[in-house]
Amino acid sequence: MQFVTQSQPSMLPPIPRPPHDPTSWLLNGYVGFLPATLDQIQYLPSTKSLVLPFAPESRRSLTEAGGSFGGLTTPGNVAIGPDGSIYLLDTDNAQLRRFDSCDCSFRDVPCFGGAGAGPRQLASPHGIGICSGNLFVCDTGNHRLSVFALHGFAFRAHWQPPNAVYQGPNPVLANIWEPFDLAFDRYGKVYVTDSANGAVHIFSAAGQWQKVLTGLGPVTWITTDCRDSIFVVVTGPPDTVRLLNPDGTSVVIESGPEQLAPQFPRVRFLIDAEGLLHLGELCVESTSKTSGGASALPGDKPGCTGTSSGTSFPSIKCPPQLPQERGLFDLQGNPINRCSAPNTVSYLTSGTYISIALDSELYRCQWHRVILRGEIPAGTRIVAFTYTAEAVITDEQIRNIADDEWDTNQTGGEMKAGEWDCLVRSGGGRFLWLRLEFQGNGKATPRVDSIEIEFPRISLRRYLPAVFGEEPTSADFTDRFLSLFDTTLRSIETEVDYQAKFYDPLSTPSRRDPKTGIDFLSWLGSWIGVTLDRNWSEAKRRRFLKEAGRLFDLRGTLEGLRRELLLLLEIDPDCCKDNKPRDRCVPLPSNCAPIKPARSYWEPPPLILEHFKLRRWLFLGAGRIGDQAVLWGKRIANRSQLNDGAQLGRSQLRTIQDAFRDPFHYYAHKFTVFVPACYRATEANRKSLENLLRNSRPAATVAQIEYVEPCFRIGFQSMIGFDSVIGRYPGGVTLNETPLGRASVLTKPPHKQGGPSLEIGNQSRIGATTKLD
Repeated sequence: MQFVTQSQPSMLPPIPRPPHDPTSWLLNGYVGFLPATLDQIQYLPSTKSLVLPFAPESRRSLTEAGGSFGGLTTPGNVAIGPDGSIYLLDTDNAQLRRFDSCDCSFRDVPCFGGAGAGPRQLASPHGIGICSGNLFVCDTGNHRLSVFALHGFAFRAHWQPPNAVYQGPNPVLANIWEPFDLAFDRYGKVYVTDSANGAVHIFSAAGQWQKVLTGLGPVTWITTDCRDSIFVVVTGPPDTVRLLNPDGTSVVIESGPEQLAPQFPRVRFLIDAEGLLHLGELCVESTSKTSGGASALPGDKPGCTGTSSGTSFPSIKCPPQLPQERGLFDLQGNPINRCSAPNTVSYLTSGTYISIALDSELYRCQWHRVILRGEIPAGTRIVAFTYTAEAVITDEQIRNIADDEWDTNQTGGEMKAGEWDCLVRSGGGRFLWLRLEFQGNGKATPRVDSIEIEFPRISLRRYLPAVFGEEPTSADFTDRFLSLFDTTLRSIETEVDYQAKFYDPLSTPSRRDPKTGIDFLSWLGSWIGVTLDRNWSEAKRRRFLKEAGRLFDLRGTLEGLRRELLLLLEIDPDCCKDNKPRDRCVPLPSNCAPIKPARSYWEPPPLILEHFKLRRWLFLGAGRIGDQAVLWGKRIANRSQLNDGAQLGRSQLRTIQDAFRDPFHYYAHKFTVFVPACYRATEANRKSLENLLRNSRPAATVAQIEYVEPCFRIGFQSMIGFDSVIGRYPGGVTLNETPLGRASVLTKPPHKQGGPSLEIGNQSRIGATTKLD
């Protein structure tokens, strides 16, 4: 007797095994640094890294004179045109000026401005702006917002609040408005500050006054960011910047320009803290005329020709390391001659970061090491301290812990390959607090992009006899000694653990080696004999190589070639999941049947036509005359016959004696591929298609390519009224008059088409077939 036992899955939990790699806490700008204390430490706006802040004397302010908001935007009296032109309003002379990059100077706009109360004159102007092809000027002294066309500077209108805001027992505005500065949002609305009433007026893009936000105080400059948030400067003391809410309330902004920089578009030129415009990079050398003719200088722009060099910059003596700066102007458009100012940016010399309690969820956990990633420039350093405990203590208690109670105390002076690490010297404890001391020389700051804290400590000591860890002191020494080898060995093991990513087409590197010119993705395809076209996009190459293994069994077949064409044309058969027409208003209850996975009911086009399907020859005694029978003769066989008039260049000399099967061979071993006509537009796509057909078709077949394009396109292949008319559906046929064919349609009798069922003279005759009662 033979007993057969069937293995059943075990219901017991898996046997616990010791981990080979520690887990870790990751702290960075994306998941958060989880700070409990940030003392003189700030986040770098671009990467959210931890750095030392600027010293007070080097820190930009949002309330700088000129309305540039610390260099985040152009000054209030400067505007950028849609073509990149720079316009400046000389508030002292009430004159509009335009920057000429060829002469590197500001030139006055003719017939514009001047002091006065005329339509085109200004009185104590301040802010300007450009939007929708119009130039807006805050004519403060004349109590109006002047609007000019940017093309030709034709006067358009004067915008003002309605008279109703000054009337009534409780007028909205107590004083005549004095527009100071303006800003725009993405919808073209205009926001104008009113310094006389401490308000902000809102106009529509067409110039209609909509509402006013009051109670802000003496507002001056205004700007908007990429999110249409409105910032205004309120003069003090002290001067503050407020963020306006849609309901009219405002919030004081405590952060500096560095924190708000990601919210604003980048300005083309530099505006320093003194309000000076650095336009040297926008200046273009003009073409100088010599005896040999005009010669273009490097960097010259079209149209920059002439003999003058523009505004004369008197040469001054400057040190070689600080040459004379060109293209420096004040807010009135006057050139400033001085030597290049050295970079005097300074940082604070110390700062402290303390994390919150990091929980390992392990009793008496021995934390392993701290890994810092970032940069430590010369003259700076970072000192790492740790503290562990079995219970959570408050942040205030952590800040009051004496320095001698903190452990580890390791100093990082440089980061090799952007990384520095140290062992945690604190004892076992479930919770850990990390303290980093940033120290610098004032000229640079250390930067921490991320912090990784590994736990628990899994040392190579577990492979040694127990005597090496018999007492805590010996165990600590052994762990620290073996960590020198553990880090190197663990890095190699990590490469082996993640080596599978190189064998997956979706994750393998595609960057080309500069020495060999071969990328790993193409090299991976060569393992299985697949050649990837370098003209393909990276996504197409990855997808083609991913599906190559499934297509090997179909190579040389109709279905295999069709799937390769779908990959080449980027047609996804599963693009439309669950697109079956629904016959129920609500889905079936979940207890009726198991839920079926969604699938696509859309079928991609066949793309390939085998010519043997077109074979419709008529054979004597084996066919019927009709659409499915085609007469054939010598044109199909086309063989030379003795004494039958063979012609040079037309008759074929064939050595294969198979004349009886010539009608079958005419369509045999041929197929046509139909692809969109857009694939013929570029040479790269056309060659990719030809290469794929050459490599994937069966060797004994002949492939033809047919580019499919619309057969009837109004405006391209035909013109309505010229060679095309829009006709109606044929109304029927008349016996003995209309020949049957494609232009004739048999219809129903008139009485069945919805028309009159009785027509005298056509369907009936009175007295013969019809009687009137």
